[in-house]
Amino acid sequence: MSPSPIQISLFATLSNQMQAVFPVFRASKATLVDISHTLEDCILVNKLPSVIFTGFQESSHWRAETQRYLDLAGIASQVCIFAGGNPPVPEERHIAVTLVGDDPLRQEWFLLVLTEHFSAVLCGQDRKEQPKHEADRAFDTLLSFDPTVIQRVIEVILPVVERYRPDRAIELAEAVASFPPCPPNGRYITEICSRIVAHLERRYNQQRAVAQELEQARQYEQRLERVLVELATPVIPILEEVIVLPLIGAIDTRRAQLIMENLLQGIADFQATVAIIDITGVPVVDTAVADTLMRAVKAASLLGARVILSGISARIALTLVSLGLDMSHVLTRGQLRDGIMTALELRGLRIVPLANR
Repeated sequence: MSPSPIQISLFATLSNQMQAVFPVFRASKATLVDISHTLEDCILVNKLPSVIFTGFQESSHWRAETQRYLDLAGIASQVCIFAGGNPPVPEERHIAVTLVGDDPLRQEWFLLVLTEHFSAVLCGQDRKEQPKHEADRAFDTLLSFDPTVIQRVIEVILPVVERYRPDRAIELAEAVASFPPCPPNGRYITEICSRIVAHLERRYNQQRAVAQELEQARQYEQRLERVLVELATPVIPILEEVIVLPLIGAIDTRRAQLIMENLLQGIADFQATVAIIDITGVPVVDTAVADTLMRAVKAASLLGARVILSGISARIALTLVSLGLDMSHVLTRGQLRDGIMTALELRGLRIVPLANR
C-alpha cells in the first residue's frame, strides 16, 4: 500500500521565505530544463561530489534523461529522483521516490544541488494553463544559492523521503550531512552564470535567425503576391491602339485599384483609343465591382479612350440592372469576340475571310 502524501509544497515553502527578497519569475518547462541542465553540467564537467534531489511532473522526462542520471549517479554521492514512476536507473545508483497521485510535489519541478563549493535550489510550480506545446507549459519559479534557503529546503525534502522511502532515509540523511549548505564559490557561480548567458545568446541568435527567415519569407510572399496580382490583371495589346484587360477571379479593394492603374498605364503606354475590359472570368459582380468598372470607364475617357465591357452574361446583366446603374454610355458585349469586333469597327477595320479577298 502506498503511503499517504505529506501535504507539503516546496514552492510554497520557498515563496514564503524568499519572496520578500527574491521575486517569483515565470518560466516555461523548456527553460526549467535548461537551467537544471546548466546546474547539473557544472557537476558533470567538474566531477564535483554532491547530493542531488530532482523532481518533475511526468515520467516521460526521465525516460529521455536516463543517461544523464546515470552519469550524475557516477559522480554524486546520492541522486534522489521524485517522479510518478520508477526511473529506468539501477536502484543502487539512485533513490527513487514514487509520488502518489495527489501529492502536491507532483505539480512542482525542482532541483536541489548540494556540493562542497555551492548549493542551489530551483523550484517551479505549474500554473495549470493548457499550452499548445508541452515545452511551453508555464511555471511560477524561484532560484536561490542562499545557504539559509537551502537549509530550509533540506528540512522540507528529507521528511518526504522518510515517508516514501524509510529504507533509504538514513543513508540519504548521512549523505546530505556531508554537504552542509555553504556560500557559493565564485569560480563555480561564474561558470554557471556564463553557461546561462551563453545559452541565452544561442537562443537569441536562433530567434534572430528565425525572425530573419520569417521576414525573408514575408518579403518573398509579398513579391509573389504582386506578381500574381499583376498576372491576374494583364494589359494585352491586340491591335494598334487597341488593348484588352481580361479579369479573372474576385475583385477586392486592392485589386480594384490595381485594375485602374494597369488600365490607365496601358492606355498611356500603347496610346490606345479603345480598351476592352473582359469580365468573363469574374464570378460575382456586386456593387463594389460595378463601381470599379464604372470608374475605369470614366477614367479611360479622360485619356481619350473608349471602353468596351465584354463578358456580360445574362446573370451579370440582371445584377447590373438591379443595382440601378446607368449603362447607357458604356459599350457592352456578351463575349470577348464581340468586343474585339466592336473595337475593330471603332478603328474603321473589320475581319473578312481570306476567300472574300
